[in-house]
Amino acid sequence: MCIVMLFQNDFILRLISASVLQTWPILYLSYFAYKLLKRAKNRSTYTLSAYFITTALAYFLATISIFLVNTPFAYILYMISSYIFVFSFSFFINFAWLLTRLGEEKSNHTKLYLRITIYAILSIYVIIIGIPLNGVTLNASTDWVPNFKWFFLVFNWIYFLIFLIIPQIFFSVKILKVYKGIVLKKRLNFFIISGFLILSMAVSLFLYHAWTENIIYKTFHILIGLVLGIYASYLIYKGFLKELVY
Repeated sequence: MCIVMLFQNDFILRLISASVLQTWPILYLSYFAYKLLKRAKNRSTYTLSAYFITTALAYFLATISIFLVNTPFAYILYMISSYIFVFSFSFFINFAWLLTRLGEEKSNHTKLYLRITIYAILSIYVIIIGIPLNGVTLNASTDWVPNFKWFFLVFNWIYFLIFLIIPQIFFSVKILKVYKGIVLKKRLNFFIISGFLILSMAVSLFLYHAWTENIIYKTFHILIGLVLGIYASYLIYKGFLKELVY
């Protein structure tokens, strides 16, 4: 009974999630970034490692914001972490784009930088809708637990669908057409599956912060999200081939 009562307290639930569950993404994402950069240093590893690093940074800042409750810094830091979290997926999508263009225009970095810059600009919607339009509430009225308005949730889902999920589907199909080797294709399948897993977990995370009154869904997300998050990141790492030096 005591355990159930603890999980019904949003702030206690968030402290547990931050102190225990959010520590793991920071650790394993940082580890995978280190292993990739140790394996090789090229445009592919830099791009994929950037995804791991920025996502780990987003989790880190979100965790720090929890310990700044009763100050305006908690909200500011959380919104910065939310922006970085959304922006981090641009590196994953652009890595998939690089795989489809392996062997083409190797000396041209401009397109990659331009694509990342465009995503950085598009991701600003998190700040614009989150702060001026009050899409995200984080103060004493919510017990210092982030609360997403439903219109902010829907906007997030639309953004992910148009700019991340659809491009991921397109690039996944193209990747499978470009690479014909059986072994290579198997490892790329890991990468493709992982991509849809991390995108689905992000979509679920937004719902977690909007559907705050549903304790069953929140508990389910926390428990399942940790497992799938680690598994997805592992598949991304395993699916990346050292032979791809683009």
